Amino acid sequence: MQLFAKDVFKFKEQLKTVRNVQGICLCGLFVASYVVLSLFNIRISEFLEFRIGFLALAAAGFYGGPIMGMSVGIAGDIISYFVVPNSAPFFPGFTLTYALLGFLFGLILYRAKITPLRAVFASLAEFLVSCTLTTCWLYLMYGMDLKYLLTIRIFKNMISFVVYAILLYVFLKAFSKVLNVTHTPAKAAES
Repeated sequence: MQLFAKDVFKFKEQLKTVRNVQGICLCGLFVASYVVLSLFNIRISEFLEFRIGFLALAAAGFYGGPIMGMSVGIAGDIISYFVVPNSAPFFPGFTLTYALLGFLFGLILYRAKITPLRAVFASLAEFLVSCTLTTCWLYLMYGMDLKYLLTIRIFKNMISFVVYAILLYVFLKAFSKVLNVTHTPAKAAES
């Protein structure tokens, strides 16, 4: 299995896609989806919470590549802060995290056949970013003991890794079917 698609690094082509009318509309749709999905976090305990907003980032990366994934990550994080400003203080590090996550989803998922292994790779990207950058930002914001924070974050992310891999596979499989139906030309009516 090839990890990246052939044209994943054609950033000029992806930038043109993001700048045309259809691309702008789809970016807006993905950003709106991210904002709405980020409102529906599943809280298990004080330290264990499943966030499903990343599915919109994965869809953006799958459809438009790393550039669209990164754009949706940046815009989605900033707009979701303004939608629910009392949830947590704004910290630009999280915007960087979601931009990187959208970019990585684009690298892994762009124009690729969705397989369980590819969903595991995408979930692994989320796992690594969450264990490193998100933990770093939480440490800088709240000054918690780093060993304690890292232990909790690794435990939480190990559980999330499996759940997110399954969610990614199911969601992207369905999303790719929708794209296949909407992007095929209509068959001529038979006489």
